[in-house]
Amino acid sequence: MPGSLASPRPRGGIVSISIALVEDDEDLRDEMCFQLDRAGFAVFGCEDGVSLDRHLREQGCALVVLDLGLCGEDGLSIASRLRAARPELGIVMLTARGRLQDRLSGLECGADAYMVKPVDIRELIAVIQTVARRLVTPAPLPGRQEWLLRARSMEIVSPDGKVVSISGMEATLLREMATQGTDVVPRRQLIEALGHDYLLFDQRRLDTAVSRLRHKLDEACPEKSPIRAVRGVGYVFAMPLREDQVAG
Repeated sequence: MPGSLASPRPRGGIVSISIALVEDDEDLRDEMCFQLDRAGFAVFGCEDGVSLDRHLREQGCALVVLDLGLCGEDGLSIASRLRAARPELGIVMLTARGRLQDRLSGLECGADAYMVKPVDIRELIAVIQTVARRLVTPAPLPGRQEWLLRARSMEIVSPDGKVVSISGMEATLLREMATQGTDVVPRRQLIEALGHDYLLFDQRRLDTAVSRLRHKLDEACPEKSPIRAVRGVGYVFAMPLREDQVAG
């Protein structure tokens, strides 16, 4: 039976990302979900590849912690197809097989990290953090230039001077991104900035709003598309964004 989805609680420098933990031992799965939840991650337990696929379709995640010896489709097969279909997904593989060839097979199938059971939860958290930092750090864009947000007059100006009209909701989203620099803004932070309850809000509405905003900005400056999605985490404005406190 799949575990429960926990709300992210960043603490102590933890990069709060959503995790799917795939383990067919129910007791071990529940215990690991509990420990990862306590560490500040949003974690969902899956018993096999079928339940993982369903979770990825319905909710998605940023990283998968994957047991190698699953019933049905094994971890190597799952890792291979996940890496082919979702290259941005983080994969940490867990297994009782500790031979060099086994570790190499896991890494060749697309795992970012390979850990041998029994795994100390503190080491697992450290490995997840290492992979997470890679996931949430956007690649720098060439020729970085500044965008100017004029929230009061509800417009944003591209680096080459094109003025784009935006809605009040879009201005709020951009203002929240501006406060983070070029760091990822978690989905929860954006939803709460809009005045909604994270647990009750339909997150597809956020995705739709950001998609419309991205389309506007891409039309104004197609060679320097600034907004990027980080699956299972949030969004990042990957170029300098400054709010004009005077205009409007």
